[in-house]
Amino acid sequence: MTEKDNLFLQKIRFLAGDNSYFGELAGIAKEMGGQNLTIFVNSSDHLFRIFFSETVAFCRFKESGHFETFDAVRSENILSKIRQVNSDSVIFLDRIEYLSIDLQSEILELIERGYFESRRILLIAGSETSLEESHEKGKISAKLAFRLGLVKLNILSLNEIKGGATSLAWILLNDANIHSCKDIKGFSESALEKIQNHFWKTGVFELKSVVDFAVSVCESEYISVENLPLGKADSGDVNEAVYNSLGDDKSMKTALDSFKRYYVTKILEENGNNQTKAAKVLGLQRTYVSRLLNELQIR
Repeated sequence: MTEKDNLFLQKIRFLAGDNSYFGELAGIAKEMGGQNLTIFVNSSDHLFRIFFSETVAFCRFKESGHFETFDAVRSENILSKIRQVNSDSVIFLDRIEYLSIDLQSEILELIERGYFESRRILLIAGSETSLEESHEKGKISAKLAFRLGLVKLNILSLNEIKGGATSLAWILLNDANIHSCKDIKGFSESALEKIQNHFWKTGVFELKSVVDFAVSVCESEYISVENLPLGKADSGDVNEAVYNSLGDDKSMKTALDSFKRYYVTKILEENGNNQTKAAKVLGLQRTYVSRLLNELQIR
């Protein structure tokens, strides 16, 4: 097994680990890997979009070497490069809303005349914003938004997934061990608590950077809280954390939803995920809290 194969399997284990949300994503990745319709993946976290798309590719072909990724912002001659991708592949086209209208039309034409399907290529489009929002802002044409919207998935941010940071930290530790030729066994309880309670402003990228640094400086079998470059000032206050999580959309509705999601999640955690107790603290009816969890996509 090659090192790349091993990293793919780590991503599979990350998605299918003991975290219930990641387990759901693993099932979705397997299901999407078996179909041919273009997929749209929406997440504020760039690495989540890539990890999920790579996992779909691995579920589809059961081996590495069939995944190509392009960034609409950074890739030049992107259409020419897409045409050069071999058959039996998965193409991940990220930040699709940054393609020019002309390029969007050409991508749409390839989809509609069955170019990808005829070559057994699965196209996955990614964005940090929803199709509806991108269309409303004139960034994606109505026709392309419709075609991409046939199969779409919204992935929560790292801060919105209960236990997500600690679950993912173990997989990133294995990755860091491979690249640094170390054999660190795990994290101390205080280090895991620090990781779980930290607000990850830039999501998986920030967590990966923290774990990579901790592995590089750790001289024992377990990463301690002292190895983590997370000082008190890093956590910031709630208002700053919510503001920094908004991205390009800083509308009042998005800001309020972001704050409510952050606050309700914290109250739930403090009350052992017991909705009845959380409702009492929040001063709300238990049924309303349940509806709020669904509306805010809190798992």
